[in-house]
Amino acid sequence: MYAGVLSCALLLFALYSVGGSKDCGENEFPCDNGECVKMGLWCDGKKNCSDGSDETKCKTASLWRGSNDPNKCPKQFFKCNNGPCIPLKGRCDGYQSCKDQSDEKDCKDAGNRVSVDSSDTVSSHGKEEEVLNTENSVPPSVRRTPPPKTYRYSKHVPADSSHLLEMARSWLLSQRQHDFGWGKETPRALTALYLSDNRPPQERNDSDLLMIKQLEVQLALDMARNGSKQLELIDLVLYINALTASCKDPKNFHGNDLVLTLRNMVDSALYASKFVGPLVYMTLCMNNVTSYNDAKKIQEIFTSRNVALSRIDILSLAMLSLACMRRKPRIVPDSMYESFKQQFLERMNTKGLPGNVYEAALLKQAFNEMGLEKPELTSFLLSQQQEDGSFGSILATYLVLPVLANKNLLRMSDHCSQMTKHITDLEPIEVLKNKKSRRIHLRYSLNYGDPVEVSQSIQMQVAEGTNFLDIMRLAQEINPKFRFKMDENYRIPVVYSIGGVSNDAEKGLFWTLHVASNSGKSKTDVSRLIPYTESVKHLIPHQGDGIVFWIKPL
Repeated sequence: MYAGVLSCALLLFALYSVGGSKDCGENEFPCDNGECVKMGLWCDGKKNCSDGSDETKCKTASLWRGSNDPNKCPKQFFKCNNGPCIPLKGRCDGYQSCKDQSDEKDCKDAGNRVSVDSSDTVSSHGKEEEVLNTENSVPPSVRRTPPPKTYRYSKHVPADSSHLLEMARSWLLSQRQHDFGWGKETPRALTALYLSDNRPPQERNDSDLLMIKQLEVQLALDMARNGSKQLELIDLVLYINALTASCKDPKNFHGNDLVLTLRNMVDSALYASKFVGPLVYMTLCMNNVTSYNDAKKIQEIFTSRNVALSRIDILSLAMLSLACMRRKPRIVPDSMYESFKQQFLERMNTKGLPGNVYEAALLKQAFNEMGLEKPELTSFLLSQQQEDGSFGSILATYLVLPVLANKNLLRMSDHCSQMTKHITDLEPIEVLKNKKSRRIHLRYSLNYGDPVEVSQSIQMQVAEGTNFLDIMRLAQEINPKFRFKMDENYRIPVVYSIGGVSNDAEKGLFWTLHVASNSGKSKTDVSRLIPYTESVKHLIPHQGDGIVFWIKPL
């Protein structure tokens, strides 16, 4: 009996010893509970340690107030100059674990650098890896300083590229000027930074606010400087995209509807038979002002015999635009999208993979949206990363950053939904008494029949930023004809009954939501109504908007 107990105890001791004493790997940081996480996951906005300890020391020091050590870093941690704490093993190890790169500065006399062998390295597949050294090679016998930083890019996609992402982000931030902008590249730089940022929008610090403010200042100056002359089409697109990625509303830029301006500029350009690039159509689509003619123009890119339009980067942007338009089946049905997707892939097989970072990055973004993987394409992109973390220029880094974050330009506003959730589910009295924001006027209407036979409207004053679902709840308290029923079992909730009038599949009658911005057209002119196909929870009305639920035949 005692022998059995002793054997069991020895077995448990052996298991405990193996699990408890295991050190973290070279590219890992220790959690407080003994677990290990990849270095790139430290302070990434998500709790990767089961005890959440990788996110407990990540506060950034304020530019204007407070301590420069907001996390009270313990002795076993290194404090980055901008505030967060990282485990000491990350100090001078050849990887930039601090976003400000301070962990890799003044490393000449640091004694805790992790040694990296710079000799020929053979991967598990028996092929040599490409090794990029950031310092001149010095024989080990005479080297007094730590060994050079070494970044390895194997012929296969690495399991964790988060440290490469942070290197690229750090380089882009290092190019920022004293005014917190990047000159003419400010819109692109901000779009790339926020598209690749893992932090929730509500955790932005003073630096973020200053960067966004600089973007707004530049845009306002460009608009004022042009006077009666409008901004260039592509410049306006880049500004709109940067505002979108920053979770700002381009339809209400200090009272200016930039999206409506873009729509009018595109229509004028098409009327004058000018070519409009696919990025422009993608921006229109992301802001819910796509027309059937836009889809037709994208299709013409694929059918054109113009050699310039057969470039991989142009076709990749066109595929991203079609992927957005696919969300509106009446404009681009699934069958049409799949047909052009197949045509696109056949062209890629014929052309082969590009040999420059610009085309390769956009092709990879298109593949990401399709859910396709091309390992050699990713490996090529990673091999283009420079010693300083960049990909050669701000433009190239802007194009590659979404790839490193496993995203694409079409996903530039996905993270913003975290900001709007907190304004839903308000009680009607809360909507009415909200005095934290300025009041805006809007008109909420119900249309019956096509052509419209009966229309019921209610004019309201609500706080700016109020979610339309909360406005609907307020309206039904004021007027019973606006009482609604909504099915929330779908990804996009469906309003199926208003005022006791329900969807009727047999007659083909369904409630659809439309938005009409404040324009010179008559309020009874239905041509000003634009279908809104996203969730009512994400619709934020603006000053002078008209919101219409319309029951009519499909």
